[in-house]
Amino acid sequence: MTSAPADTPRIDRRAATRSRWAATAAFFTNGALAAAMIPHYPQAKAAFGLDPAGFGLMVTGMSLGAACAGPAGAPILRRAGSRATVLWGSLAIAVVLTGAGLALDLGAPSGAAGPWLWAYAAAVFASGLCDAVVDTAQNAQGLRAQHALGRPVLTSMHAGWSLGAAVGAALGAAAVGAGVSAGLHLGLNGAACVLLLALTLPRFLSDTPDHAPATDPLPADHADARAAASDAEPGPESEATPASHRHPWLLLAPIVVISMAGFSVEEFGNSWTSLFLQAERGLDPATAGLGASTLLGAQFLGRLAGDRVLAALGRTRALTGGLAVVLAGLTVTLLVPAPAAMFTGLALAGLGSAVVVPTAFALADEVPGLPAQTGLAVVSWLMRLAGLGLSPLVGLLAGVLPLTAALGAFVVLAALGTVLALTLGAPRPAPDFR
Repeated sequence: MTSAPADTPRIDRRAATRSRWAATAAFFTNGALAAAMIPHYPQAKAAFGLDPAGFGLMVTGMSLGAACAGPAGAPILRRAGSRATVLWGSLAIAVVLTGAGLALDLGAPSGAAGPWLWAYAAAVFASGLCDAVVDTAQNAQGLRAQHALGRPVLTSMHAGWSLGAAVGAALGAAAVGAGVSAGLHLGLNGAACVLLLALTLPRFLSDTPDHAPATDPLPADHADARAAASDAEPGPESEATPASHRHPWLLLAPIVVISMAGFSVEEFGNSWTSLFLQAERGLDPATAGLGASTLLGAQFLGRLAGDRVLAALGRTRALTGGLAVVLAGLTVTLLVPAPAAMFTGLALAGLGSAVVVPTAFALADEVPGLPAQTGLAVVSWLMRLAGLGLSPLVGLLAGVLPLTAALGAFVVLAALGTVLALTLGAPRPAPDFR
């Protein structure tokens, strides 16, 4: 357990708790903003006369924008602070998505691609750019609250994002069913999200100065970057300086792969589950459609319990165990054709992935030798890049292999993540979180 100097200011626990729930609200609104667009995608396909290939490009617009943002979230966050970054970034997302909705409404009567299609695509792309920056800022604030409280809380904040996405998609589907125009629906949704943020962001913790936690916020059963830095105290010129000080990017590399392994489970569920269950296992569309909801619902439940799992097991055990469960779940799903086994495997994959991405973000943020929030931003960026490229890779493999074999790419990534999680360090006693 680390101990802070006596003159280091501490955060009032009530303020830290308020910040935790304010950050959770930010995650919720971020999920609701992005997911509100999903029910309008079929409308856009019809309005702009897109073929399947064009539709596939359209739905990657937000991810492409986020990937092009790169690690820009870190310098923006350092300059503007988390409150301003989350508020103004979310406002920008709300405005450009409303613009996308208006472009869809205006382009619908023509029934053909034209300038409104380009306006729509540009707005969706811009929303992805802004989302990458907001994501870095809300995770940084979540980590600050976690550090102040001295116990894991970031995973439950990510559960807030999952809940927001579910609510946003459900309200969007209701709006489409009721015949509400896309511009009106997305405008109202954006206004509600920004209003909620304006009410809760004042409860964010200040970005400076750095405050010490009451206890070490995460079980130290891994030799992570902070432990590597604290195990030896020689000066910067000493030959005994730990390798992690000299090679921060090498220390970050396995964390990037681990985050990709966790994030890829969502890509498997969203993009491939329904097709696999129909084409390879012969399930009807309605039943196959339950595959993604089974996986993502289990992930949400896992995130609700994830903080307690981390407190009990520590990060190395939680990551290794979680990814091993993902590996088992995906293997069962792909290799055992019985419907009960397949849906059980999907649920296991969702549960196992629950703690992976939040924990990888926490580890990346602690890598020494990098500017503040740089590790967090780089991992978030590379994780999005992987999500953007993984499905096209599987599609190429499916052109020469059976779909089941092509989907084995997700299994390989989960196995690689499990092995790298084991390399984070030997177990050490976990601190007391009481």
